[in-house]
Formats: sequence, C-alpha cells, structure tokens
Amino acid sequence: MSAAVRRALEAACPGRVITPDHPGYDRVRLLFNGMHDRRPRAICLPATPAEVQHAILAARGTGLPTAIRGGGHNIAGSGSVDDGIVIDLRLLNRVRVDPRRRLAATGGGATWADFDLATTTHQLASTGGTFDDTGVGGLTLGGGIGHLMGRHGLACDNVESYQLVTAAGELLTVDPTTDPELDWALRGAGHNFGVVTEFQFRLHPVERVYGGYVAYPADDPAAAVRLFRDLMQDAPDDLICTMLLERHGPMQRPAAVMSVCYCGDDPQYRDTLDKALRAIEPLDWHIEDRSYVSMQLCLGRLPFGLRHYWSARCVDGLPDELVDAVADRFRAATITDPFNDTILLEPITGAVRTADPARSAVPFRGAGFNVTGMAIWDPAHPEADAEQTAWAKSVAAAAEPYGRWGDGYINYAGDSASAGPDRAVRTFGAAAYDRLVALKQRLDPDNFFRSNYNVAPASGQLLGQRPESAR
Repeated sequence: MSAAVRRALEAACPGRVITPDHPGYDRVRLLFNGMHDRRPRAICLPATPAEVQHAILAARGTGLPTAIRGGGHNIAGSGSVDDGIVIDLRLLNRVRVDPRRRLAATGGGATWADFDLATTTHQLASTGGTFDDTGVGGLTLGGGIGHLMGRHGLACDNVESYQLVTAAGELLTVDPTTDPELDWALRGAGHNFGVVTEFQFRLHPVERVYGGYVAYPADDPAAAVRLFRDLMQDAPDDLICTMLLERHGPMQRPAAVMSVCYCGDDPQYRDTLDKALRAIEPLDWHIEDRSYVSMQLCLGRLPFGLRHYWSARCVDGLPDELVDAVADRFRAATITDPFNDTILLEPITGAVRTADPARSAVPFRGAGFNVTGMAIWDPAHPEADAEQTAWAKSVAAAAEPYGRWGDGYINYAGDSASAGPDRAVRTFGAAAYDRLVALKQRLDPDNFFRSNYNVAPASGQLLGQRPESAR
C-alpha cells in the first residue's frame, strides 16, 4: 500500500487501520464463510458516523474496490474484498433503548446479541434473525427473517428510520417522509445505496416465549416435513416454526429438528401445540417457557471460518411432491462430520404476508415457504467445494419449479449478483428493479457500493432495455 493511501485512511480512522503486517490482521479479516478467504490491503475501523463519512471519501480517493462489513455473516462474502479496502463497522455496535417510547437506536455494526441484550433488559424485543451473532445491519437491509416475524413482521418492517452515509459522504436521515423512495429500497434491497450507521427500531413487549426445539428421527424425513408444513399452514401469527433436516446430537444422527417459538399467552393453545408436535415420537425435546434471549440461542452458534455454500428459493407451498424431493436431497447429503449439510425450511406467514407490499422492496412476501440448501463443511477440506456446492444447488433446483421469486431471500444467496442483472431482475421483479436502478443512479452512479447483491446503475438496464430473459 502506498504511503499516500495509508495516510488518507489513517486520517479517517486514526490508529484503526489494519494492514497485512498487523498481528491482528488474520483475526479481523476472518469472515463467517471460510470459502471467501479475502485479503484486503487495509481494514478501516471507524468508531463514529463522521469517521464513516471520512473513510468512504478516503476509500473513493484511492480508486480501490471497497467493501462494507457489518457482522461478517454474509454467505456470499460481501463483507470483504481482495486487494482493496474494507470499512468494518464493528465498533459502531452501541444499542440505546428508550423503553417509554419502545424504540432502540442501534449502531450499524451491532449484532443481534448486542441488540437483544439491551432490549430484553426492558422486556422488549423486535424481529431479529434466528442466530444471534448475525449482524443487525446486513440482515435488516435484506429483509430480516426471525422468530417474531409472524406477529411483528420482518426486521425491516420494524425500522422507524435510518442514518445513512452515501457514496458522496453525505449523512442522511431516511424515513418514509424524508425520502420515501429510498426508505422503500432500504427495506429489502438496502445494501446498494450507502452505509447505515444507525437504525431506529420499533420494539414490542416480549417477556417470555414458549419454545426451543424438538428433534425427530429422520427415518422418514418427509413425514416430519409434512408435520411442519401442516402445523404452519394453520398456525396463529404468534407461532413461528422452522425445520432443519440435519445431523443432531453427539452421535450426529440424521434428524428433523423443528425450532418452535410461540410468543402468545394462550395456555390452551400451548397444549394443542404440544399434542401436534408429538404426532411423531420425538427423539429429543427442549420446548419450554424461556426468555427471548434463550430462544435466540437455542439453535447454537457456528464458528467463523467454516466453508459454506447456501442456495435458497421461495416457494408458493410445500406440496407432497416437493416434500419428497426435499427428503431425497437430504438423503443425498454426504458430509457427516459435526458441520454438516442442512436443509432449512422457513415459513413466510403472518405479518410478513399481510404487510403492505408497496412499503418495501422485499420481493418474497407472497411466498409460502423459503427452502434453503445449506452445505457446511470443514475448512480443512477445500477439495469438497465442488461436490458441496452442487449439493446445495440441487436443493434449490428441486424447489425452483414451485417458486417465482428468483433468489428470493437475498441474505441467503451463495453468490453475489455481480455477474449480471438477470438474477436481480428475476428476484425483485421488473418494475421494482427499474426503481432500484433509478435510485442507484441518483445515489451511487459510479457503483462504489458493489460488493453486495448488486443493482448496477447502468442505463442499459432501464425499463424496456433489460435482458430478454427477464422480460
């Protein structure tokens, strides 16, 4: 790195620029997905919104590719870049709670663990992922599936306002009044338009939940998936379950593991729920009255650095033919060590579906379920990459005929959309895509923010000029 570049970055983040000769470089650059072993020239760690502004201007001045890192959990590795600059937000992790107004001001580098610890002190919560070490910013800007979404909608549905730094270094406050078009885009396609240094979240009373997980033996995985499907099709908004076909317990036995989160207070429904869940004899049962923080931890945490490839599709429903295909794909999984291939099934239900679709760019509100092939394997075995990637893609291919939302939930996309606009057009739909392109041209015409599920500002992708396959 040239001395001039180093000076520019140090001026933005004094004493907090990490280069390859720094003893902490490998630790700080590590991403959740070890398939993306990126080696940036420099990692800047701003501690204030003003420092983010200066860091963006300094990075633009270098002409080097730049990535924004929040929690580092992005499966496509968008939080880093080879031979470029990373603006790492982890120091912007403060969460300030106003319990009287039920609001939480949350730094763009906070994780859901930071958020939940601050809000549940006041017996308040908001929809926020299903793994608490995920970054608040990345998850929310892509929509934000979570345990409370049936009652309270996606994470993005609970944002009151955003503090955003643009590619030009401007600090904006964005809400439905100040900039309704940008507010719309930040809810579901938000990684493209700037760096959110603070979110203002609306909070809800959540004292306890009834939940945890129940595991079923996978002798007949299709039966467990049908149980999950039927339960969610008739579920009240207070109930969100997810199904994971995976290997479970110390013996790594194939199992169907259902996470269960009921945030209602009807004891009669709890009894009904228990009976429904015991329609198949459980292998393991950990459903009880618990804190929301405990619910957020019940699926555990995966260490950073494992190799991942995920491929997801949103589908209208889970007909028996698709259930059988999913069960077949699970049987075809080959990795059996403690980090294993998983098929994740999530419902799109309740307040996610009933929210006004015109208020956000979220593309999948009309879907019934999200189906994801999650290949996860040991970093010591990169030779398994091709086989594992192909397996995850085979899960998405099985679901493809039953869906119409492209990549659907972009937070699970295993690849960025940088190879071309076709995938993004199919995901967001033609009309929404054109709106996103117009916004990109207004806010980031040089596509400075391109390490993401990218919407490019190229005029050739405007209405009437998009690729033939997307029309």
